[in-house]
Amino acid sequence: MFLGLQMIMFTLCCSMMNMLLHTSKLAILIIEVYFTGLLHQSKGLHKAALTDFTNALAVDPSHVPSLISTAVVLRQLGNHSPATLISYLRGALRLDRTNVAAWHNLGLIYKEEGSAMEAAECFETAWFLEESEPIEPFR
Repeated sequence: MFLGLQMIMFTLCCSMMNMLLHTSKLAILIIEVYFTGLLHQSKGLHKAALTDFTNALAVDPSHVPSLISTAVVLRQLGNHSPATLISYLRGALRLDRTNVAAWHNLGLIYKEEGSAMEAAECFETAWFLEESEPIEPFR
């Protein structure tokens, strides 16, 4: 599963780079702030990452990667209710029902809360979507 998530991140990065070639300065700003958040997160600077993801969402509240990353960082910080985390992930899924990372992280939260059935459904959905995802995105 870890390699699958790495592949998702790589695919996301490639998609973002492709978008950079065809997007506005505002979209580039969102992507720049988002990737700064990923860098902070990878260094364990969760509060700085949260600030970055929040800033990206202030510019574009429908930026799915920032919604997911906000939930992940809040979970890592451990000072927010599961309902808050679920709200971010459900928001991401309202915008993109096929987002594997959102389904996977939602499953992790349900698992931690002891909701085995909901967790299993989320993990199953994430697995199915990951397995059926094309290697090369459609153009």
